Amino acid sequence: MLDITSKIAIQNQFQYNKNNMKLKYFVQTGLMVVSVILSTVSCTDTWDDHYDVFGTVAGSTIWANMQSEGDISSFVRVLQECGYADMLNGSQVFTVWAPLISDEVADNWIETYKEEEANNVDDDDNTTVHQFIENHIALFNHQISSKTDGDSVKMMNGKWLTMSNTMLNDEVNLVYENGELYSVPSSNGVLYKVDDAVDFFPNVWELIKLTTGGDDGLDSLAAFFLQYESVDLDEESSVEGGIVDGETVYLDSVMVTSNEMFQRINADLDCEDSLYWFLAPTNKAWVDNLDTYLGYFNYHSELGSDGDSLKQRYAKEMFVYASCFSERGQYVYNGNFNVDNPDSLCATTYRKSNYEYNKFLNPMGENGILYGLDPQECSNGRLYMTSDWRIKPTDLPYMSTIKVEAENSNVYDTYTLSGDSTSILVSVVTATNDAFDVSSNRYLVVRDSRTGRTNYPECSFQIPNTLSNCPYDIKVVFATPLAGDSLSTEDAQLKRRISASIRYYGSATGSMISRSNAVSLCSNVDVDATRMDTITVATDRTFPVCNYGEEDSRVVLTIQSIRGNSIPTGYTKNLLIDCIIFEPKLEDESE
Repeated sequence: MLDITSKIAIQNQFQYNKNNMKLKYFVQTGLMVVSVILSTVSCTDTWDDHYDVFGTVAGSTIWANMQSEGDISSFVRVLQECGYADMLNGSQVFTVWAPLISDEVADNWIETYKEEEANNVDDDDNTTVHQFIENHIALFNHQISSKTDGDSVKMMNGKWLTMSNTMLNDEVNLVYENGELYSVPSSNGVLYKVDDAVDFFPNVWELIKLTTGGDDGLDSLAAFFLQYESVDLDEESSVEGGIVDGETVYLDSVMVTSNEMFQRINADLDCEDSLYWFLAPTNKAWVDNLDTYLGYFNYHSELGSDGDSLKQRYAKEMFVYASCFSERGQYVYNGNFNVDNPDSLCATTYRKSNYEYNKFLNPMGENGILYGLDPQECSNGRLYMTSDWRIKPTDLPYMSTIKVEAENSNVYDTYTLSGDSTSILVSVVTATNDAFDVSSNRYLVVRDSRTGRTNYPECSFQIPNTLSNCPYDIKVVFATPLAGDSLSTEDAQLKRRISASIRYYGSATGSMISRSNAVSLCSNVDVDATRMDTITVATDRTFPVCNYGEEDSRVVLTIQSIRGNSIPTGYTKNLLIDCIIFEPKLEDESE
């Protein structure tokens, strides 16, 4: 089987360069809307008397008229071999720009079609159909007159090409005979000739699929996206043909291709009406980083195959979740946007409510995510490729800082080691003193109603969305009683002394560490109650089992008050807890 790229090179279909991209951004502007209107209006325009009609047979179809033209016989042969005869011989209306190509070029296209058909490639994805045939055929009747200049037309493969009275897409010339434009009105449209084939100009998604092989290929990226591609019946657009054996059958079935992962990253990469910049990891970047990403998502074995699927999905999503940027979206997020050297880039997944993630400052400057990369222009934007992967896991929400508000009743548990939970009293206080910054404006108060100096209150907190093999700095923010009552000056002078321990799953097949065997993080650390005091109870703490996206927690942090037989002078057992923070810290960042 000949390499597809080699064939395209023979046919000069991929010799697009920056000087030959006339529609580079034209289709992305408001002019496109106008062009659609112009295309529609042109269907009813009268023909200019300057143009004669060649070879017209009254009532003949486009296909019938093409049979009598020897100079396009090679193109006709490609259409015949690829099953287009019936379509162009029917009643549906088309405009065809038939290219003058050699027999050798035609043979290559036909061979490509048959090879891909033998490999069960769908016609919509077949190289010959999508890149060649449908690049020269448009739906509806697009009449060209002496006034036609720069109008746009949407071809069957979705590409927007420009047409004038002399050229198609400012690339190939319309054929004139004896000084007159060759144009053949037919019963189902109109036929033109062009002196060569129009170059296929891939969009971002198409170029990803076409860039294959070796370290610099994008095979891994394309394979991941293709896992989420589906073709479904569009029932509303299809023509019903009745009920057979209780099932609706369709006389004309309209199939729609969609991609769940495109929806996930909020970017339709194959949409010709969009304008995206995409940073793509090469096969080398994929291999260099995938094992590390997989290590963050080691789910417990009780999830079975679902855990394995989630592991693969989330790890590979880390390559694409913040890799796409809508050029139009930058104006929404940033106001003024310098296309040549932007101050920042917001990914299509960026949200102002979560501004720390999916946004990149000085992207083209030194150490920026696009620094030193040459974009490949596409029909709907730019494709940047890199083997030196620049998007860090901490740029993504998967590895975001985990913040647990202590006052939320569904995250804490007051069970004590002695088994007595009724004696632990909890209450939620609303902060009223603006002098103190209290997260979510509330904090939790934990007290022990029991008498006796040997008793101490404790509270356990469930921590969601932890990753495996990711170092966390664990911090607890303690509130001052002054935040809720500015008159609590006496209470604020009393120190708190805390200890912290943690329980988690020791392995992907084991159970959670028991309460009696909880791992100690710190002991007898003083907390200053006169201010909001943040205590780091652990650094670089990792967990063997991931909890990302699970409903059940697999990590539990316990905060205990003063331990021992007596309470030192100037201390109290009461705990005032604002929030728990798990802050991811990668090794390179810690260094």
